[in-house]
Amino acid sequence: MYIRKVVHTNKSGKKYHTFKLVESVRTERGPRQRMLLNLGTDFSVPEGKWKDLANRIEEVITGQSRVFPCAKDIEELAIGYARDVIAYHEEENKSSAPDYERVDMDTIDHTYIRSVGAEHAVYETMKTLGLPDLFTSLGFNGPALEAAIGVIAARLIAPSSERATHLWLQNMTALGDLLEADFNDLSQDRIYKVADMVLQHKEKIEDHLRSRESSLFNLTERIILYDLTNTFFEGSGKYNDKARFGVSKEKRSDCPLLTLGMVLDADGFPKRAEVFNGNVSEPGTLEGMVTSLSSPPIATKPLIVMDAGIATEERTSSG
Repeated sequence: MYIRKVVHTNKSGKKYHTFKLVESVRTERGPRQRMLLNLGTDFSVPEGKWKDLANRIEEVITGQSRVFPCAKDIEELAIGYARDVIAYHEEENKSSAPDYERVDMDTIDHTYIRSVGAEHAVYETMKTLGLPDLFTSLGFNGPALEAAIGVIAARLIAPSSERATHLWLQNMTALGDLLEADFNDLSQDRIYKVADMVLQHKEKIEDHLRSRESSLFNLTERIILYDLTNTFFEGSGKYNDKARFGVSKEKRSDCPLLTLGMVLDADGFPKRAEVFNGNVSEPGTLEGMVTSLSSPPIATKPLIVMDAGIATEERTSSG
């Protein structure tokens, strides 16, 4: 919905304005605008507030609730106009007879089926966290930004390999429609390159998310949880520099390993993640992780909770 200013000319040639609340609708002849309510000639809301007013009217009509309340004057006007719109269209519907059509459900075909629900939630969350703006500031151009959003969404919704991510973006998701991007032209090579670009900026992304999430959810970071785990390669792992033989938590000492370290706060928000060599000394990773959490500085020195295997006397006394 939006508010439109319309110019009229009376019989004496004098021009005057009226204001209308309209919405865009799809018709057989393409997109069209439909008037929902004539706001009259004495509509005096400043133009800078039209968008807020139209958005709030739509929220009231559709029963949506707001996270943050809008201005009192906008709220009162929106409720009044929403009532007028509902009353006007109730009368309009009463004057027209119902138009029923029979549909044979067995004859309905579906083409170009794509998922969009989870994608919409992920994309809106990314915008709230400011990730698109962050990637732009890090030098991602338009196609790279679209691919980066696609790669991250795929990791959250359909986690798999880069090749599977490429197929998912091209054949299974409507994320491209949300981004107004055409993933049909997206090459598999770009998926690999963009994933590498995201990894190159890992620390900046983690710092940004940590700051943004702390602001959004008022996170205190008084308690920090730190732990490590490892996983094994079923192959030789010879092309991975971090693949090493060590003590496997899954009892696969016959396979090369990778070690993953994760730092979270008491509310479950990740702060840092790091991949170490498979044979890394767990106590030896603590200092680096704690140091990385000191930038930006933490206002209150946190309590760090860790496994007994990490908390050696030397490490805890030096921390």
